[in-house]
Amino acid sequence: MARGVAADNRTASRGGDHNVARLHAAGIAVASAALGARTPGDGGLATVTRNERGFTLLEVMVALVVLSLVALGYLQLFHGSHRLVGDAREWSQAVEYAEDAIERAKLSGPGFTGTPAESLPGGFRREVTSRPWQPGLTLVTVTVFLPGSGRFDLDWLAQDQPAEQRGRVSP
Repeated sequence: MARGVAADNRTASRGGDHNVARLHAAGIAVASAALGARTPGDGGLATVTRNERGFTLLEVMVALVVLSLVALGYLQLFHGSHRLVGDAREWSQAVEYAEDAIERAKLSGPGFTGTPAESLPGGFRREVTSRPWQPGLTLVTVTVFLPGSGRFDLDWLAQDQPAEQRGRVSP
């Protein structure tokens, strides 16, 4: 492409090295071993500048670090969501066990005094207690203990009925 090396644009165009002058004017430097190291300010050629396409190793590594941080954030979010779903499932099961005990207490009638603690599937434990609350009302409390830790209490007020009215329907 270039037949020789000119010191600047003026000598390149006079000496017939038009290709060198054109490349030099476009900002592309042509170097040779005879010139040695020249700086742009001393009238010599500019340093080698190329308009390269692609990414440097540093750019690729920075992009990988940013991508890794984003992926790590998503993994933590996924793990937290998975844990919350498991906890919600456990609490829903505890509520179901408590509601079941309340329904049993309703079916047993006003004389219900509670049941001893019982073990349930999944590592749950349930206690049902009753105590007078106000005249004519009994407070029934169902406590469900969760497998890990925690407990769920469900209260229900039952109306006391005298023994002679239990079998009758109120008008």
